Amino acid sequence: MMSLSKVFNLKAFLYHFLFSIVLIGGLALFIVHLWYPGIWATEIGGYQLVWMIVMVDLCVGPLCVGFAYKPHKSRKEKILDISVITLCQLAFFAWGAWTISISRPVFIAFDADRFELVVDQEVSAENLANTAPFDRLPLFEGLKMAVVDVEQTVPDQETRIQVNNDALFGLDISKQPKYYVPYEDNIDRVLKMAKGYEDFAKNGEATKAAADFMAKHAIEKAEFMWLPIRYFSPEKQSPLFMTAVIDPKTAQIIDYIVIDPYEINE
Repeated sequence: MMSLSKVFNLKAFLYHFLFSIVLIGGLALFIVHLWYPGIWATEIGGYQLVWMIVMVDLCVGPLCVGFAYKPHKSRKEKILDISVITLCQLAFFAWGAWTISISRPVFIAFDADRFELVVDQEVSAENLANTAPFDRLPLFEGLKMAVVDVEQTVPDQETRIQVNNDALFGLDISKQPKYYVPYEDNIDRVLKMAKGYEDFAKNGEATKAAADFMAKHAIEKAEFMWLPIRYFSPEKQSPLFMTAVIDPKTAQIIDYIVIDPYEINE
């Protein structure tokens, strides 16, 4: 009867498994923290995508090495086997990284009275702006903030009227960077639409969430300003809302509370 050691090389499996953890695991952690900052790693499926890719790479690659690495093979054959398996692993990881990249959040756009989270695959090339900073999707810079403004970005009145009419009938202009203007230049508009503590803390759950948030971030009730933010949940397969708490001076997002502000009942 053939012994297990002749069929499966445990030592080769363990060495390649450790190598895969360091390489694939390190790259995966880098990607998820770069492309899915903070809460978005859980809310829009960043961790799930990375976990799926890492588990396949960590299981399939080392197992293939364990079965392929035989003592009777020449050194050249062993190196060739491991090289082919490693290249296949990296190719699969590259495909996975591409899949993760097109699902990553790229913009948070303020539109009228709320924020919209925009992911890579929602933006087509023709809808990018002609000028920076919205002429390309951010890759290594993290999420970009923007304000949707048809008045500033569409100089022709007739076209502007058409765009506004299209928006009324379902055209989501918040997903089109060609209608974006810099966030920092328009914070007054954002702050004007922001709501305060009393508008949020309408029941026990919301009051506790607000108290925990203020304690964590060392802010007072008077500084608790917020706006809804809409995003698409891959898990629920539908758009959802949560609460974005913003700085009362800069209008930058401090953090999020996973409560739909439209569903807070007194």
